[in-house]
Amino acid sequence: MRVSPSDIPRQIITERLLIRPHQQGDGAALHDAIIDSLEDLRRWPAAMGWALEEQSSAGSERFCQACSEAFAQALDFPFLITLRECQTIVGSSGLHRPDWSVPKVEIGWWGRSSHKGQGLITEAVAAILEFGFVELGARRIFALPDEENVASWRICERVGMSFEGLLRHERAEPNGTLRNTRLYAATR
Repeated sequence: MRVSPSDIPRQIITERLLIRPHQQGDGAALHDAIIDSLEDLRRWPAAMGWALEEQSSAGSERFCQACSEAFAQALDFPFLITLRECQTIVGSSGLHRPDWSVPKVEIGWWGRSSHKGQGLITEAVAAILEFGFVELGARRIFALPDEENVASWRICERVGMSFEGLLRHERAEPNGTLRNTRLYAATR
């Protein structure tokens, strides 16, 4: 069951957050959030290889435009996580690579380093999971955090995802170091 792009809500509102698709003009603000978080993002090169690349405001703007187009066509569902009161970007998430035959999607995220420890990403992930089940009709949503990224797999556990197993040597860093990945999923 593939969803029609016109049927997909364009925002998710939680107690503290406005979670929405990327828009034209978001590039500079997203770039600021990435630069604020770059050291943390680069700790996970097998999962966040894009963070190793040279970062620019123009590149972030191109990324936002591509995300907006993918969302509009229901090919991918990337979101910016912003604070409701000021629209500061505090992270990014999304439901990726939909397989409509199940239907299932993968959820991923990163949080802005200067806003760590406030539960914002947990709040966002819980809301995006619900969005995936209700609005996209997903039956399975899974996450693939690095085995050593304890903060990410604890978010999985806090939002009620079940640990399904350890995928040994599932990813490789650019230098060839093999990484283990934890598999979490929620089903309906």
